[in-house]
Amino acid sequence: MTIDVATGISRILKEEGVGWVSTFPVCRVNNALGREGVPMLMMRDDRYAVAVADAFSRITGGSRIGVCTFQGGVNAAGMQYAYAGMAQAYEDGSPVLCITDGVPAGSSGNSQYDVASAMKTVSKWFGYLDKPERTPELMRRAFTMLRSGRPGPVILAIPNATATYDETADPYRPVKGWKSAPDPADVRAAVDQLLGARNPLIYAGEGVIYAGASEDLKALAELVNVPVITTLKAKGAFPEDHPLFVGVRGDQVAHYLNKSDLILAVGTSLRACRRAASATPFPMRRRRPSSTATSTSCTSTRCIPRRTR
Repeated sequence: MTIDVATGISRILKEEGVGWVSTFPVCRVNNALGREGVPMLMMRDDRYAVAVADAFSRITGGSRIGVCTFQGGVNAAGMQYAYAGMAQAYEDGSPVLCITDGVPAGSSGNSQYDVASAMKTVSKWFGYLDKPERTPELMRRAFTMLRSGRPGPVILAIPNATATYDETADPYRPVKGWKSAPDPADVRAAVDQLLGARNPLIYAGEGVIYAGASEDLKALAELVNVPVITTLKAKGAFPEDHPLFVGVRGDQVAHYLNKSDLILAVGTSLRACRRAASATPFPMRRRRPSSTATSTSCTSTRCIPRRTR
């Protein structure tokens, strides 16, 4: 059966369990969403469309993906408005599917704005639908990216939403994400360091929530009787009424950070983000990773290798 690209995307979103799409009503995919019965939440501008989808992905811990559409094309004001929303989602590691109008080949001669280059700076992956028959392929790739590895926004640019393809030639099936495990030797080394520390501390980030590992974190903290602090974005990853919970910010957090002789970092990149976490007291003295596969969270006397997200 021959269908247009916009209709194909709408049907694929329904197969992936997407219940609604946030938008500012100028993207050329929107009419097909309406025809296929996908509800749209109309925002005041394109940045809010990204922000609402971003918020949905965050509150569901990535178990359900927020989807938005916004204006694209040559010198698209909507895309420039949306840029800030995508930058925030990218910085915070939030999985959002952003669908926009692409720039048709050869039509960017009067533009000073390099769309592809700009979008790649605020996305985990920027896909450009160069052929209509690749619609299922690129949608599979988009959802695989959204569900695998470190979370982040994915952008799919559609230069011609009315182009047609045979829906039966490459039937779409929902995709799953892929997870990797640490090297067992690294885990054993971390356990040895943890058990040998006098004042260990667990520093938990939002990755715990996205991994669905809150109960595992609680079990670990109770097993080794180690206090826990979380980043601001990881609030809820560990029960805040638990006797081992120290807090997110404040003098008590600084006290535990400074007296610790070992910090086990879980689900955090340990970036110096002042608005989302308490700063570790030794950022300039952190030991460099020994390889690209392993990073290191350190104190002045001990280090624990941990797998990067």
